[in-house]
Amino acid sequence: MWLYQLPMAVGLPLFIALVVGGSCAVLLVLRRWVRKVAPQGEEWDRVLSYAVGAYGVFYGVTLALIAAAAYGNFTEIDDIVLDESSSLASLYRTAAILPEPQSTELQRQIIAYTRNVIDVDWPMQARWEIPLETDANVTAMQQAIVEVKPTTTAEALYVEQSLNQFQLLVENRRERIALTTLALPNVLWIVLGVGAVLNAVLIALIEVRNLRVHLLMAGMLALFVGLLLYAIAGFDHAYAGPIAVTPEYFQDLLDGLFVNEP
Repeated sequence: MWLYQLPMAVGLPLFIALVVGGSCAVLLVLRRWVRKVAPQGEEWDRVLSYAVGAYGVFYGVTLALIAAAAYGNFTEIDDIVLDESSSLASLYRTAAILPEPQSTELQRQIIAYTRNVIDVDWPMQARWEIPLETDANVTAMQQAIVEVKPTTTAEALYVEQSLNQFQLLVENRRERIALTTLALPNVLWIVLGVGAVLNAVLIALIEVRNLRVHLLMAGMLALFVGLLLYAIAGFDHAYAGPIAVTPEYFQDLLDGLFVNEP
């Protein structure tokens, strides 16, 4: 989708311009027809006010619920990414107390895995593709742990701890990858799109003699609807677009723990 290819400074104003422009265009198209068919008196305004009020409640609640669901998905993925980086940090620290040469090899594979997550996995997930390249690093980490032959009770405990942390890492990684294509169902986007059009039509049906006031009213409502739709679209695909979960947690490991720890 073109919206995800543009930075927010460009995509947001462009999207708002399309929504506001479309709403004003609908108003201009219907305005002359409304002035012809609208009956004199208060009946038109009374009936229309009921329709606009009821529709505003339904569409407003729908927008709020869908926005909350999209943001909930976004924060869920961010939490999973944080958990994966945390388990990676724990495994790296435990690797330091394993016997050589497995200790150095495990730490080396952890660093390589972290770099590949940033350089390989994330660009693929931003394109809604399932990444598989880091499987080799995961296998190498597992191999480094199982090759340890503990000679003391303490070393056996360290190996068990490493395996537990490795298992947690695998589970978190699987969750992160599985949610690559998480998005709102298409039917909800149909509801949002049709709702935005109906909102523009109902505003256009209001009989306002002053065209500028009418356009201003339609534009302000369309502006708010456009902002909400843009936010929902941004949260909808958590790895893509200007509003996205970034690999900053993994980058922090490369810049901090992996540099400072021997």
